[in-house]
Amino acid sequence: MTLSFLSPSAALVGLLAFAGLAARARSERRSRELCAVLGLPPRRRLSLLGSGVAIALVGGLLALAAAQPVIANVSPRSGRTDAEAVFVFDISRSMLARPSPAAPSRFDRARQAAVEIRSSVPDVPAGVASMTDRVLPHLFPSIDGQAFSATVARALGIERPPPDRFGRGRATALGLLAALADRNFFEPSARHRVAVVYTDGESLPVDSAALRDRLEAGRVRVVFVRVWRSDERVFDANGRPVAAYRPDPESGPALAALARQIGARVFDESQTSEVVAAVHAALGHGPEGPQGRDLQSRQLAPFAVLAAGVPLLFLLWRRNF
Repeated sequence: MTLSFLSPSAALVGLLAFAGLAARARSERRSRELCAVLGLPPRRRLSLLGSGVAIALVGGLLALAAAQPVIANVSPRSGRTDAEAVFVFDISRSMLARPSPAAPSRFDRARQAAVEIRSSVPDVPAGVASMTDRVLPHLFPSIDGQAFSATVARALGIERPPPDRFGRGRATALGLLAALADRNFFEPSARHRVAVVYTDGESLPVDSAALRDRLEAGRVRVVFVRVWRSDERVFDANGRPVAAYRPDPESGPALAALARQIGARVFDESQTSEVVAAVHAALGHGPEGPQGRDLQSRQLAPFAVLAAGVPLLFLLWRRNF
């Protein structure tokens, strides 16, 4: 376990405590002078010590909080050595469709569902990829669940990067999922390989036979999760439906047919438990071994701020009573 500071120079804010102590000393000197003039006994010096210590504690604790102390602990992680999963996200513009301008889009719902599914297999290295008319890796399979969540939340975006067919109709090409089989998306040691594909199914035509052959050669099993509703539209910045887009009711049957032809399964986005069961069945059981190290950290700044409230309350109490 190690202690580090994210912004050590910010601790200089604690110097303000010296200004507080100087002001307190000046005020006390004037108070004693006034007591001498009026013939009143001055306050005991021991009582002054408590206020000075309280001011110093407030300054010190706020300085500690400003420096952002972090306790980090690195521990070894173990996981499946024979299995990996890759979560593939359709990032074409149709994934922006939603029931209303304020509702979550297909893409947002897919990301949320993927994090939930990934958490159900914490011992399996999982990666992230995006898909339009090409499949691109964003995170190679890792046991680190935080890296997965961060990649899904921050690295993915609609048409980021834009497809080669940008502005020329549909961009999603499910047939290019074949790249998962032989483009190093999985480690060679992974005998059990699962691709969980989040898409609305609105794809360019697919050569299902060629896709099936390559996926079988690469030992990749596919689980489709269809994120689609018939009442959804793509809205512009002003909240108006984009006239160029209409949900394709034939995309569902087409995706189901493709799944049958390549030996895959397709689920609706609402079937979370069924998706989890399918992923578990595809991964099976296998040996576990070292899978790198896990970094766990905790920020101490909030605790320092709360602790500073104790001497601050003492100062307020002394002032009022």
